[in-house]
Amino acid sequence: MKLIKAIACVCALSLGVSALAGCQKVSDVSSAPAQSQAAEPQNQELNIAVFEGGYGREVWDDLAKQFEAKNPGVKINVTANAKLGDVIRPQIMNGNPPDFIFLSSTNESGILQSLIQDKKLADITDVFTGDLKDKMIDGTLSAPTIAPYGDGKIYAAPLSYSTMGLFYNKTLFKENNWEVPETWDEFFALGEKAKAKGIGLFTYAAANDPSYNEIVVNPTIAVAGGEQALQDCLNYKKGAWKSDAVKKTFDVYQKIKDGGFLLDGTLAMTHTQSQQQFLQNKCLFIPNGNWLETEMKDAPKAQGFEYGFAGLPTFNKGDKKYIWANCEEMYIPKDAKNIPLAKKFMTFLYEDASIQTLASKAGIIPPIKGAANLVKDSIDQSVYDTFTITDKGYTPVTGSYALTSQTEVNLRDDLYQDLNQIMAGTLTTDKWSDNLEKDAETLSSLILK
Repeated sequence: MKLIKAIACVCALSLGVSALAGCQKVSDVSSAPAQSQAAEPQNQELNIAVFEGGYGREVWDDLAKQFEAKNPGVKINVTANAKLGDVIRPQIMNGNPPDFIFLSSTNESGILQSLIQDKKLADITDVFTGDLKDKMIDGTLSAPTIAPYGDGKIYAAPLSYSTMGLFYNKTLFKENNWEVPETWDEFFALGEKAKAKGIGLFTYAAANDPSYNEIVVNPTIAVAGGEQALQDCLNYKKGAWKSDAVKKTFDVYQKIKDGGFLLDGTLAMTHTQSQQQFLQNKCLFIPNGNWLETEMKDAPKAQGFEYGFAGLPTFNKGDKKYIWANCEEMYIPKDAKNIPLAKKFMTFLYEDASIQTLASKAGIIPPIKGAANLVKDSIDQSVYDTFTITDKGYTPVTGSYALTSQTEVNLRDDLYQDLNQIMAGTLTTDKWSDNLEKDAETLSSLILK
């Protein structure tokens, strides 16, 4: 399940170094910045620590060999683990961190948030100079986890970039002469047609990760109130969670509940269970990301199933269309032994050959303009469709919850647990907003300066 580790640059809380001890959640670029550093001595070792998970280890072993071949005398030691935070936490605490880390801010370990809070990240602004900076997709270098201090400097780099939306079965739609809805009114009208055939309209990972609905909630708030309305919510601005934009968004879920459009049994389903129901034509839409096809490659599917990907409906035709975008970060600890070489490796990962390796071996596409076309033959069609949704007029919107000092209040968790209560009929949308506004009031006083 990659949303837990793939959601872009999104984090709710920051955990201090003390939390590191106790937290159990834990085209080729020609201007390589490392070249501006003093010439590196030969026979160097570079220690990299990477999240294994759904990506596997093979891609990193391949990249290490490629880098070594380009840099004679360099040896890369790869640490890859699904529980990477637990592995590297003691190293960080003892002042002996890896030279390079790939572990998303949404990972339960909280490693990146801790390093941000304690200002233990190396400044990597010089990685993004010249051609490389110009090639980055707009907005990907300004997220709070990338440039956390408001000082114009970059301390983490986006590696795996994805846009997320609603998946559907193209074959099912063709068989019934259905069109992908452009507005919420069309969405619910289609739901009535599906209901007549015994098919649900919508499902999600209610039992283990209702935050998949971030894919729907965040861009819909932006559609209803503009990007500023969403940023106000993410930054705990007073009144943001009781705004008209939030009300319109929450009303979409109320209508899903009241209209009987939620697939029966959804509230008891995990992500894989809801995805399996979707693949068997039990419902029309599921919010998900570009990992879905790979994650479910061996799952049984309806005959002729063909993945389709759509952006979120708008309230009115002509509304500006938004799509939720996320990234997973890589970074260099300030206490790393070989920062110049780590920067050189980081830059290497944005080169064409590396992008092709990342895509073919792990389905990772960095936020480089034109990267999807570069690797089109190496990726699933659905992955390509997610990356090129902007060609259909959708504007990527991203952001993350403002970093705060340590607290038990987690607005993001509360947001999606309350959504489950809406679907269960045990909470009103007004109370939903009230709960989040209360969280925001607490968190606003804890934002890191």
